[in-house]
Amino acid sequence: MSKLAEGRYGRPDRHPRAAEFAKLRAAIVDERVRELFPLRFLAANETFARLVDATAYRILMSIGALPPANGITVQQARKELSIPWRRTVPLRFMYEKLAESGILARQDGRYFPGTVTVEEFDAVATELAERAPGAEAAAEILRTLVDEAERYFRAEATGDEILFAPDKLPLWPRYFSNDNLLYAINNTVGAEALSRVVPAGGGALEILEIGGGCGSAAEQALRTLGSGVTRYRFTEVAETFARHGERAARAAAAPSTTVESARLDMTVPWAEQGVEPGTFDLVYSVNCFHVAPDLDFVVAEAAKALKPGGTVVVSECIRPTKLARPIHAEIIFDFLDSFTDVATDPVRRPTHGFLTPAAWRATFEAAGLGDVTLLPDVDAVAEAYPDFVVGAVLAGKDTSA
Repeated sequence: MSKLAEGRYGRPDRHPRAAEFAKLRAAIVDERVRELFPLRFLAANETFARLVDATAYRILMSIGALPPANGITVQQARKELSIPWRRTVPLRFMYEKLAESGILARQDGRYFPGTVTVEEFDAVATELAERAPGAEAAAEILRTLVDEAERYFRAEATGDEILFAPDKLPLWPRYFSNDNLLYAINNTVGAEALSRVVPAGGGALEILEIGGGCGSAAEQALRTLGSGVTRYRFTEVAETFARHGERAARAAAAPSTTVESARLDMTVPWAEQGVEPGTFDLVYSVNCFHVAPDLDFVVAEAAKALKPGGTVVVSECIRPTKLARPIHAEIIFDFLDSFTDVATDPVRRPTHGFLTPAAWRATFEAAGLGDVTLLPDVDAVAEAYPDFVVGAVLAGKDTSA
């Protein structure tokens, strides 16, 4: 077994050591994209994965779901603890995540105590804050899940009621922020992808952003593209986030850029909400499309909004095609019904949550969008670093469409 394969926990292909990060970065062939992934980010990402392990263990312990010596299945735990069926999604995630880390063991669908000792939550949270101070909001969200786990699994409160309670709302602008190294990577990769499709000779460039949230994606995109953007339409459905987002977009835009703001629900026909077909050069979205209840509908609406020759760009967490394993960021969102209650398809959307490159390609092609490109090639990088799950997907509309 190579040193790279041994990993942090002494198991194949799990959590490569920091000393190996330079080799991992070399797997990103595109030099400009490689520079977006500094060693500091990779170290923070690994630390966050360890914090997710500590979170999952503490939650299972708090609800009495840690496996005994003779093991337990997800369904057995659900029945014995009277956990509602819809709550099995995060329950299954936590068992699978801890089994991947060696903290639990898995055999024939049963989970047993593993050989790896779980780390203390507070110690790993402190390490994360030192590595990436802006990521403290992520640790606070995980701590909230630990503190409220019993209420959630007893069905006394939904994930939305817990994570979006009035006293927790201030966490989200901090989490969806360019100051949060763990989240900002999606914005930087997305902005780089946008820059690849800006007309070389300049001219009008009109961008429609869907699900702009608190505005960190717009902020990064507008600062990267500068005066190259003629018109930027920022949209968001949640009023609380929209106000933050509109301010961020306007502050980041060049003086020559016209910034518009509108409330838009991507699940309802966009033309009914003021998006005329064939009017935008780019439709852009960061970590939003994957929560669409009907992804085919949303991608079709994006295609309608494009001018001939236009491009859809989505920057997302992307699940490597060959690696059927949990993505650590999912622990937060698996507690939210909007993340899990989606229409699936065996090819285009096999499961809820983050999509694989193959699923994105099939989804865009089904909507009539071609030249589907991954930036970077997530599947290729994941061969060296299974925890690599960040990328942008670009798909173009035919010039004759």
